[in-house]
Amino acid sequence: MKLNQIVAVALLLVTTSFAWSHAPKVGANGGSQADAGSFHVEVVPQGTTLQVFLRDHADKAVGTDGYRGTAIFVVDGKPLRIPLAPAGDNRLTGTAGVPIPSEPKGAVQITTPSGSTVQAKFN
Repeated sequence: MKLNQIVAVALLLVTTSFAWSHAPKVGANGGSQADAGSFHVEVVPQGTTLQVFLRDHADKAVGTDGYRGTAIFVVDGKPLRIPLAPAGDNRLTGTAGVPIPSEPKGAVQITTPSGSTVQAKFN
């Protein structure tokens, strides 16, 4: 392969990777967002309450009836587990015993009604 062909292929790969990159870092509700399987998962902490919003990769809201989840964040150096339950529309919510940081670090695991699970990581 000639050098200019190699460069052309490399440029194509780079530009394609940008087009297929992961979810934006900030979701529609102003919270941190990460990809998890076929979902965009957005976390919006408000004091001791955590709201988790689900959207598909076409940015359409995903109804959460029958879904459940668990958020596991590190707060003040300790793990904090927050069970999540459907709260209407495309939202799961849960309550913690301590305030949740505005940009929590950890993971959210979502279980779909069919029993499959996905995990979103927040750094």
